[in-house]
This record gives sequence, C-alpha cells and structure tokens, in this order.
Amino acid sequence: MNEQKFNKWFNVFILAGMTVCVVLSCISRFQEPDARKVLLVVSAFGALMGVISTVLSANGSIWTFLFGLIDVTIYSYILYDSKMPSQLLLHVGYFIPMEFIGFFQWRKRGATGKSAVKAQRIHGRKWLWYALLFAGVFAASFAISYFSLRATGAEIHVAKNLLDAAVTTSNIVALVMMAFAYMEQWYLWTLVNLTSIAVWTFTMLTEPQAGYAIIPLLKYTFYLINGINGIRIWHKLSRESEMAQNLEK
Repeated sequence: MNEQKFNKWFNVFILAGMTVCVVLSCISRFQEPDARKVLLVVSAFGALMGVISTVLSANGSIWTFLFGLIDVTIYSYILYDSKMPSQLLLHVGYFIPMEFIGFFQWRKRGATGKSAVKAQRIHGRKWLWYALLFAGVFAASFAISYFSLRATGAEIHVAKNLLDAAVTTSNIVALVMMAFAYMEQWYLWTLVNLTSIAVWTFTMLTEPQAGYAIIPLLKYTFYLINGINGIRIWHKLSRESEMAQNLEK
C-alpha cells in the first residue's frame, strides 16, 4: 500500500472513530433529565469540526484553521453559557486569535487549499525560548488551579492538578508551534493526549460515578493515534522543506 492510500484510509479510520466517540457522548448526555438538547447538538457539531481540524492539521492542510475556528467559537459560547469566565477568556483572547495567526503564517509558508504547509524545525536558541515559555505557563497554570481550589475549599488532588496543568500548558505552547508550522508541535500534542488519557483514567478510578469518562478517554486515544501519524507526516514535510532551502542557497 502506497503512502497516499495509507493516509487516506488512516484518516477515514480516525475520523470515523472520533466521530463515534462524539456521537456516543452526545447520546449519553441526552439521557440526563435536565439535558439541554439544542446546546448538546451544537456542542457535538463543534466537536466534530474539531475532529476534522485535527486530522487536517496532521496532514498539513491550511483548512485546519477554518474548522478549528468553528470548533473554538462554538466552544467559547458553551463556556459563556456555562459561566466559566477564565476558560472563556482563554479561548476568546488566545485560541480564536491563534487560528487567524496560524492561517496567515501557513499561507506565508506555501500552504494552499491543495498544497501542504512547508514545515520547519526548531533549532538552536529557539529551544531555550520554548522551554522557558513552557515552564512559565506550567507554573502559572498549576498555581491558578491549586489556589482556586483552596479558595473554594474543594478537595485537592495534587497529581490531578499537575496533569491538568501539563495539558493546559502543552495546548498553549503547541498552538504557538502549530501557528509557525514547527514539526515539534506534535511532540506536545502527544503529551496533551497522553496526559488527557491519564486524567480521565484517574477520574474513572477515583470517581466511580463518572461513567461518562470513558467517552473522552476513547476520544483522546484516537487523538493520540492521529498525533503519532502527525509526527510521521511532519517529519517528512520538514525534511522536504529543509532540503528545498538548502538547494536554494
């Protein structure tokens, strides 16, 4: 099987698997007596847009930002409706603008509706800057989560808070790397998926009533598989870009 055919069927597998997880999640919540069905349907649609965006991103397609924008916009409304101001501010003030920044940066790097982006690698001093960015965001994320829980008197699980901070930080930093088409973003997306799997596994083990946790657990498992394929594809894209740059010199 050639690479193009493999990617086609792999994408079908990932899209189908993650779509099933989203639909099952929606159906399970429909059973709740106080379920807001219209909002659930809108939420499911946004999640499906996110699924498509993830697969397109792994393949270096600029259309990832269109579907990602739809996903983040819908999720921002859900956060507003759910009265979660800190998460809403993060999505409106950071995630939505990054979709536009990423779109224009990818266009500069040759991405079109038909051509994949010219990926690049992180070299030299840039590693230090990204390491410092990660450390700073992680420390701030953990501190906000920890002291918020203390202020409300809620039970604190340090391990879960550390995992949550790792997920948040990896999302933020990986999105910066994605906007500038760095291959290394996929290492962070892998960390996001692994830590998310750990968080939901921990939730299932410590909260027996949280049967719903199986759905996001399956979803992030599919994200992990897609991310590993993303590493493979972006290794090739970045290698081709570097070879082309060397020939131009």
